[in-house]
Order: sequence, then structure tokens, then C-alpha cells
Amino acid sequence: MIRRVLRAIGRAIGLATGAYLTYVAIRGSRLLVRPEVRPFAPDVDDGPATPGDIGLEFEAVRFTTDDGVTLAGWLVPAARETTTAVIVLHGFSGHRLPELAAFVPWLQERHHVLQFDFRGHGESGPGAVTLGTMERRDVAAAVAFLESRGLGPIALFGVSMGAAIAIQAAPELSVAAVVADAAFAELHHPVGNRMRQVGYPLPGLGSRAIVAAAALRTRSRLLDPIAAVSRIAPRGLLLIAPKADELISWRQSVRLFEAAGEPKELYIVEGAGHAEAYATDPDEYQGRVLDFLERYLAAPVGDFTA
Repeated sequence: MIRRVLRAIGRAIGLATGAYLTYVAIRGSRLLVRPEVRPFAPDVDDGPATPGDIGLEFEAVRFTTDDGVTLAGWLVPAARETTTAVIVLHGFSGHRLPELAAFVPWLQERHHVLQFDFRGHGESGPGAVTLGTMERRDVAAAVAFLESRGLGPIALFGVSMGAAIAIQAAPELSVAAVVADAAFAELHHPVGNRMRQVGYPLPGLGSRAIVAAAALRTRSRLLDPIAAVSRIAPRGLLLIAPKADELISWRQSVRLFEAAGEPKELYIVEGAGHAEAYATDPDEYQGRVLDFLERYLAAPVGDFTA
């Protein structure tokens, strides 16, 4: 009798758990691949809406991916004579404006800077968000655009989702270096942490269910940067790890660093939250990034493509 009751309870718990995970997978995957993106406007009242608002020359540009998505951005010329260029990659559900204010003014002192919005974000064409699988095409189109202008060597500089995409895209492209700030090693990691933040139970199982369902929704395999990072070598790799990040643990950057080949560097920023490494220590951050880019963009590019 007791055994039958226990079996019935077990079945009920199993059914309830399965129903819950199905709900989480359906709802979570929809929010992941079709997020509510922020409008293309400054996040703060006095924030710049174009590079011109902070005194920088720029060219509004558009280019198209090999699967037909038109991407919008701008090209900011370097303040010195050079052909080196940096592509700045924004985060999930955002656009290029926050990185304009934070990074472009000091990057363009030494390098041409290309910013653009990923598919499904900002002013670019529509598309499902895959956090790397399809966005690699966006980065490839950006690299091809710069090369068509006679620019190079080229570095990728991404924050959060942009950092993860940079790691996934670089092995197939003729870029010389990657700067990855607050990258995740595995996609389910930030998804699970977001579930914890909003109070969903079973975030470990739920996050994996969401990623699996998102792959079905987009009819693609959602990739983890940890599987690609070893193929970045011999390009230079700088991983920046905000130590107080509650969305993407700094240990994710450590895992990526341990899996990467040489040359590689790891910069841990004490007290920094998610995507706040620069704001926490601007002088040190700027110095580390510019020194890294100076070393790896000064070298001949060679044939890095796999």
C-alpha cells in the first residue's frame, strides 16, 4: 500500500516537473530568440545618438550578410594615419549606442572603429537571435565590409553577447585579435542565472530546456563559445572578467582562458558587475585594451582562416 502511494506521488511529481519544464522551455525560448529589444535611443538623457554628438567624424553605413540581412552601423575614422580597425559588438537585446559612449572615443584615437547592430537589434534588419550561430554571419559581413575599404588588420571587441559572438566568429575569419569582455562559456549559464534572479525553480534543468527549445525554434544548433575558443589561436585573445558579475560568472572567462591556445591574456576586474569592467576602472581597462590591440594589430595578419 505504502509503495503504491509512493509510486503515485513519484509519478505525480514527475508529471508536474515535466509540465513545468515544458512551459519554461516554450516561454523561455521565445524570449531568448525574439526578445523585447531596447529602442534605438540613448540609454541616458544626455547620451550620444551618433558619433557626431561627441565630436567624432563618421559615415553611416549599411552592408548585407550572405543570407540577405541588411545591417546598419557607422564607421568612425581613426584619428591617426593607420589601416587598423576594430569592430565593436554589442550585447543581448541592445544596440550600438552604449558602446559608442564608452569605448569608441578612445579606440578611434588609434584605430578605425566599425559599430553595427546585430540582426534583430537596433536599426538592422529582422532576424531570430541565436547568440552566435547566425550572428557569425553578421560579423563576417562586417569584416568583409572593412576589407572592401582596404582596412586591416582587424580586431573584434565584444561585450557580453557580443563577446561570446566574437569568440565564435573569429576562428573562421581573417581577424588578428579578439577582446571578449564578460563572455559566457556555455549559453545555458546566463540563462540559468536569469532564471535564478527572477525566482524560477530548477534553473539548471530549465536553462538547458530553454536552449534546446530555442534551437528548435530557430532550426539551428546554438553554439557554446567554449567549443570554439581553442581555434582562435594563433590570433591574440584578451578575456576580461568582471569579478562581481551576477549574470555571467567571472569563472566563465577563466574556463575560456584555460581552453584557449596561446597567445592569450586574462584580465580580472575586482568589484565589477556585468558589463561594468570599464566603468569600474576606466584608466586600467583602457590601457590594457589599447596595449593588447597595439601588439596584435601591429603584426602581419597572415592566413588565420580555418
